[in-house]
Amino acid sequence: MRILLADDHVLFRSGMRYILADLDTEVIIQEVGSGDELVQAARDQSYDLVLMDMLMPGMTQRDVIGTIKGLQPELPIIIISMLDSPSVIRSAVAAGASGFIPKTSTSEIMTEAIRLVLAGGVYLPPAVLGPEGDSRFPDEEVAPAAPVDTHLTRQQRAVLAELSLGKSNKEIAQSLAISEATVKVHLAAIMRTLKVRNRTQVVLAARQHNLLA
Repeated sequence: MRILLADDHVLFRSGMRYILADLDTEVIIQEVGSGDELVQAARDQSYDLVLMDMLMPGMTQRDVIGTIKGLQPELPIIIISMLDSPSVIRSAVAAGASGFIPKTSTSEIMTEAIRLVLAGGVYLPPAVLGPEGDSRFPDEEVAPAAPVDTHLTRQQRAVLAELSLGKSNKEIAQSLAISEATVKVHLAAIMRTLKVRNRTQVVLAARQHNLLA
């Protein structure tokens, strides 16, 4: 497993190394300290995961995430930050992040959140999740959704319902008795229909269009 860790604080990166060591006995961690170094590393090498602070010297968070996604579209990105307001988290999700972990989280929470994202799931802090696990952003007004054709097939709606529970592709496949490849095909079709780019945005858009019971 190869992980790209981006943070301009060396002490924090050292602490994260101990946490990441529990993920895999052969985990390889590449450290960088700026947005420019992060993008260059993504150009030079393939990774299984990016963990990045949102406040680093160099490019803005949105620029960095967009550039990395352009280089490695399937590469999951998790933001780890001291800034954890709903509006900040929404911005990270909109930019293409697959997860957001506040730096105030315990090492156990960080580990489980990273495992979830590596399995194909998404992670958002409990503070922005409602009692049903749906994402809530109470301090930010949500703009009306752009008109989209929200017609989904029966199977796509089943996949969407499982995804809204925070399940990984493997768990969705097991629950619906289909292959992981089929799950990926359905997810890609759902994203095209809802005009979104990642799993977190799928759930937000689905709730905005009342596609989930």
